[in-house]
Amino acid sequence: MNTLNQLINALLVLVSAGGVFRITKLLIDILMDPDAKDGNLRRIRNVILFLILCTVITALKTTVMKYYQ
Repeated sequence: MNTLNQLINALLVLVSAGGVFRITKLLIDILMDPDAKDGNLRRIRNVILFLILCTVITALKTTVMKYYQ
């Protein structure tokens, strides 16, 4: 079980780092092409929602696991 928790934590770190990288790339794209600003802002919103969803799912998993131990 400990290995599984370590794997989940590592995956969460990778998701967070990827999300930050994606948001940074989209912000740079907005600076380079202001015409595509609306589409890129929607993509940024979707990345942020995905990061929040990952965090909530992990918190729920942790809560359920601690409850049944």
